[in-house]
Amino acid sequence: MDIEISDVDHVALRVTDLEASLAFYRDLLGLPVRDRDRYEAGEVPYVAVVAGGRHLHLVPTAPDEIDGESLDVGGEHVCLLVRSDDVDATTQLDDVLSAIEAAGYEVEANEPRKRYGAYGRDWAAYVRDPDGRRVEIKVH
Repeated sequence: MDIEISDVDHVALRVTDLEASLAFYRDLLGLPVRDRDRYEAGEVPYVAVVAGGRHLHLVPTAPDEIDGESLDVGGEHVCLLVRSDDVDATTQLDDVLSAIEAAGYEVEANEPRKRYGAYGRDWAAYVRDPDGRRVEIKVH
C-alpha cells in the first residue's frame, strides 16, 4: 500500500443532546457551526463545529440507539488549541477555564498543567462537555 495520510478531516462525536452540545462547543467555546441546514433537511446525520479548519461532527444518538445504555464517552477525548502569543499563557488559560466553570461545566481537579501534544509541551486542562466527554483545552 503506497499512501500517505496527510491530515485529519473530521472526528465524529456521539452526543445525547444536540442543543446542549451546541451550547458548549458553539456558544461557550466559540466554534462556528456548519451543516445545520443539511442536518435539518435529513441530508447528513450530524451538525459540525469547526476548529482550525477541522470538523467535529456532533452526531445525535438516542440512548435506545446504543442498547438502552447511557452514552459511555469516558475513554474519549478531544484536544482543542487556543492560540496565544504569550510565552507563558497560564493567565489566558485560567480565564478560559473560569468562563467554562461559570457556565456550569466541570473543570477537572488539579488543572491546568503542562501536557505533550502534536505541537510540543504546553499548558492544558481537561474539562467535561454536556455528555461528560473529556475536552482538553490547550494553549499553543
